[in-house]
Amino acid sequence: MLTSRERVRLILNHQEADRPAIDLGSTEVTGTSAWTYRALKQALGLPPGRVRVYNLIEMLAEVEAPVLDALGVDFVMLPPTPLRFGLDYGEWKPFTSWDGQTFDVPRGFCPVAREDGALLTPWTPGGLPDWCMPRGGRFFDRIPSAHWDPLDVEPPPRADWRFADAISDETLRAQQEMARALYESCERAIVAMPQVYTPDGYGGFIWFAVQMRRDPEWCRDYLMCAAEAAARCFEQYLQAVGQYIDVVIVNLADYGMQEREWFDPELFREFFVPAWRLCTDVVHRFPHVKTFDHCCGSIPRLVPYLIEAGIDCLNPVQWSARNMDLRELKARYGKDVVFWGGAVNTQQTLPFGTPDQVAQEVREVLDIMCPGGGYVVNPIHNILPEVPIENVLALYQTANAYRYS
Repeated sequence: MLTSRERVRLILNHQEADRPAIDLGSTEVTGTSAWTYRALKQALGLPPGRVRVYNLIEMLAEVEAPVLDALGVDFVMLPPTPLRFGLDYGEWKPFTSWDGQTFDVPRGFCPVAREDGALLTPWTPGGLPDWCMPRGGRFFDRIPSAHWDPLDVEPPPRADWRFADAISDETLRAQQEMARALYESCERAIVAMPQVYTPDGYGGFIWFAVQMRRDPEWCRDYLMCAAEAAARCFEQYLQAVGQYIDVVIVNLADYGMQEREWFDPELFREFFVPAWRLCTDVVHRFPHVKTFDHCCGSIPRLVPYLIEAGIDCLNPVQWSARNMDLRELKARYGKDVVFWGGAVNTQQTLPFGTPDQVAQEVREVLDIMCPGGGYVVNPIHNILPEVPIENVLALYQTANAYRYS
């Protein structure tokens, strides 16, 4: 019988294994809400314990080894540092939500309660509160800023550009120690989230899309300078943890909407692909480490350019969006990119279907995506608080029972 790490390495190299590779919680986009996770532990008959929330924007739980074992999960997260809101991973304190449930959160998390019961917190420690969880909410949402016209905002001069081009020695040592401990204590494939990303523009998609037409030289220079700085960080990071990990997340930006891409994919090819290749080429100096990109929505015209940019694994495979037919995606790109996700529709079937409907949909997806390897089982994005636990169990039980024909 294959170990998880052996199974994953076969599948990520487009070879078939004994069963599909399965993920839950190895990334910030393949996880589960803390509320759902608590109910999942109870359904699995595991001791309740305290649920640790490491991503406070989406209130995602850190998935523990007993749950990974029970669900047959093949991946494990190398916890990132810093966490969202600039918080440190390592020290925890209790936090009680509006419904009376208590979770463990990073010690530095100190939201301010508004009169209406909403919680406010800044993006960076010491800043003004710009994220809000309303009473009854399950996420922190950005507080909208004043409307602005992208045509009226001028690009900043080169002298004002600032890029982080180094990771602190303290962070590198901490990540290396955690990666080594995970590698030696389990046989799962390790997914790293270094909080360093390939550049995704400046000032938001709309503004940058306008600038790519108005001032292409500025955009090209900006992206390449940002990529050079990011590549230096990736090099430092991989030197520290590369021998232990199998996958590294390089971008989490969503370039798609439900109906189409945010901007002309040809612009992505012209401007972004050369910049991203500076970073992915660094990662690929470690031959067994695969690059992971998360990009929601309808992106059929973007997929070949993501592959050209050096992306090995593409998540979440949102086939519920327009023109994202799984058979066509697999036929066209299944030998060039690993599809990670899409095992069940998280907009409809997973939250609102029956366990039998979930199981049927999962089997149909696996029949399309598993042949030839190159597929990792996970829903389309994170599992939300309202999802019935019976449906979560149906998803993972079906995936574990599936065998390559």
